[in-house]
Amino acid sequence: MSFRDAITLLQCDLNRVAEYIKKKYQSDVALIPLISGYLSNGGGKRIRPILVLITSKLCGYNGGDRHIRYSCVVEFIHAATLLHDDVVDDADIRRGNLSANVKWGNDASVLVGDFLFSESLSIMSEECDRHIISLVSDATKKLAEGEVKQLINKYDLDTTEDVYIDVINRKTAALISACCGIGAILGGAPRDKTEALISFGKNIGIAFQLVDDVLDYSSNEQELGKPIGNDLIEGKVTLPLIYLYREANEKEKDELREIINSPMISKEQLKRVVSLMNSYGAIDYTIKRSKEFTENAKRDIASLKSSSPEQYFNALISVADYIVERKC
Repeated sequence: MSFRDAITLLQCDLNRVAEYIKKKYQSDVALIPLISGYLSNGGGKRIRPILVLITSKLCGYNGGDRHIRYSCVVEFIHAATLLHDDVVDDADIRRGNLSANVKWGNDASVLVGDFLFSESLSIMSEECDRHIISLVSDATKKLAEGEVKQLINKYDLDTTEDVYIDVINRKTAALISACCGIGAILGGAPRDKTEALISFGKNIGIAFQLVDDVLDYSSNEQELGKPIGNDLIEGKVTLPLIYLYREANEKEKDELREIINSPMISKEQLKRVVSLMNSYGAIDYTIKRSKEFTENAKRDIASLKSSSPEQYFNALISVADYIVERKC
């Protein structure tokens, strides 16, 4: 099954998720639906709601709209982090459009992000499932920790691969992992199945971020929806740069330190970094690592194949494959 086939399989529920999201970001404070709608209509893969939907069906959930509600919860949390991140990063572009902070200012972006966090809490309070509340609360705490840890490691070329994997496990993988756990809980899955799906989510979450790291240096602005080399410009030390710095000779390390600490990184400097990455195989190494995490994810759920609905098991595998094959 391809990722497109999986989307077709879920299309009815995805339409319901879109309608529910639109309903829940309404407010009599006009700026809130304006900014929320702008972000929602700007594209995005909806990977997190997709995982809630697939895993809930995989574990036998049928009837009701709880999977729709929780898909909205995770998408609101994700959207809130995007609004906050763009302020922290002083970003100008998000998904090929002007970022919300550029259009409406930092204050509005932060406050609407706060609204989306609050709305996600409101939905969970209506559901009142303490297991899911605990799971999501832990994920959002880790997410914040990961963002702070990434901030601390800005411009630090001595950041190790293990430290970086821990950062992205928190800031990206934790919420993706929680999405899989939510689906398992909704479906009443036993503990071993729930833990397998949570581990699956963790591994594809790490793989997802590693692919993002690669695309930042190897894609193009039109496909990616933001300037190429943005991570370097923002001082974010991601795995391609970590690997390059680890393998480079002393002269090249001096050069890299000079570049990352430049007041404004030029196109020539960016090209030099990309050239060095290609010379040392930094992009290939990061792709290799993302594939390793994806294969780990598939192994996590291999034992579930015989006891799960085939179409939803295959849909979950297609998400894992899509993550490492995507170009944007």
